[in-house]
Amino acid sequence: MPYQPIHLHEQEFCLRTITSEKEKELAYRFRYRVFCRALRWISPSAPGIDRDHYDDAATLLGVFEDSGELRAMVRILPPTGTFMLESDFAPLLAPEHSVRKAPDTIELTRFAVDPEAVQTRGLSQKLSLLLYKGLYQWCHCNAVRYAYLAVEKYFFRAIQLAGFPCRRIGPLVPLPPANVESLAAIFDMEVFASQAHAKRPQLAAWLSAGQPQHAPCSIASATA
Repeated sequence: MPYQPIHLHEQEFCLRTITSEKEKELAYRFRYRVFCRALRWISPSAPGIDRDHYDDAATLLGVFEDSGELRAMVRILPPTGTFMLESDFAPLLAPEHSVRKAPDTIELTRFAVDPEAVQTRGLSQKLSLLLYKGLYQWCHCNAVRYAYLAVEKYFFRAIQLAGFPCRRIGPLVPLPPANVESLAAIFDMEVFASQAHAKRPQLAAWLSAGQPQHAPCSIASATA
């Protein structure tokens, strides 16, 4: 599924779609460092990269420093393929939930922030917020309203506290190999935009600031 890329700057950081093979390789090694070495959520692999068949159709979004160093990223899976919640993470879904597979729906996976960022006060949170902003603008550029995600329970609370409400759609389940308690959720962009515009106008203004010119809508039009 062809998606419009984004590219915007925020202070010393650049938020952009990862398109080159060289940067994709960088992203796979970055993910390995986060999910295998730091978190131990995935099993070790000989090449030292985290890449699977989902990456064949995935879009990667990254937060880079001006130096070119990747500091945070997320993987976006299109509805034309299988979501991880339909296969690997199926136990996280409530039996009564029917997975939405429409053009306005995606799945967010491999949300990763550089573990070394925790050594600098406030940097880890800043990188997370920048990734949220990139996702927000990417979704507007590509007419995406719904996003599925499988997250560990503490991250679920963190994104809600940050002002990004998600609706839980299944039980809390420990996922191997690390047996991290995780859950499935769905994010509704239009509900969020409406709430943010009414209750957190500063957040709404910051998220839409610097929006790429080809974006088809703004916060105001999205909530009309």
